[in-house]
Amino acid sequence: LLYPVFGTNAFQLSKNRFQFQKVKNKYITHVLEGQLDTGKMMTALTHLVQSSGTIILNGVRVENFMDNRTSVTVKTEHFEYTTRRLMIATNGFASELLKEDVKPARAQVVVTKPIKQLRIKGTFHLDEGYYYFRNVDNRILLGGGRNLDFATEETTQFGETERVQNQLEKLLGEVILPDASFEIEQRWSGIMGVGPQKLPIVKQLSDSVYCAVRLGGMGIAIGSKVGEELVDLI
Repeated sequence: LLYPVFGTNAFQLSKNRFQFQKVKNKYITHVLEGQLDTGKMMTALTHLVQSSGTIILNGVRVENFMDNRTSVTVKTEHFEYTTRRLMIATNGFASELLKEDVKPARAQVVVTKPIKQLRIKGTFHLDEGYYYFRNVDNRILLGGGRNLDFATEETTQFGETERVQNQLEKLLGEVILPDASFEIEQRWSGIMGVGPQKLPIVKQLSDSVYCAVRLGGMGIAIGSKVGEELVDLI
């Protein structure tokens, strides 16, 4: 399916050269996949947006909105304002504002302190994609585990649970870094938007309201393209 796009085979079998434990001797490698520095990405995006004169208001919760047909009144926890068009791109949080088929899915994450002579380089997926890990310089970032408790992780509340955190540490110690000592430096969570299929919802809801949501855990990879498709609707 991908050969016509890339002009080469995207997948191949690779030996377990990083000596992961409790996995098969060979695993599937996407030879065209790369890593993004998401901090640099967001810094560049913020600079681009602000240089156009756009104001970014962080930490302001939108409680609801009223579609007035030719305008939209947006009510936040602090103030109200009226706009000609409203574009909702809050992914999993969109379930609080829209009746579209999108649900929140919390992703819990840990990152280690620097590890001496870390050999692991790349991005990796485990257990049908419910776990994801990568090196960040000489650290390991690991996230996932919502399949341990789908009901609890279907939430817009940030936070960590003992069950998922214990499993993340177990994977680090038994599968990813079985022969290395490590310490967890940071823990956090993020909210994804998921649904019955991986296809994002990009649509016009009325004359003044649009949405681009349900990125299925692939926001970093497809977010820019989804944003372009949203703008093309206007």
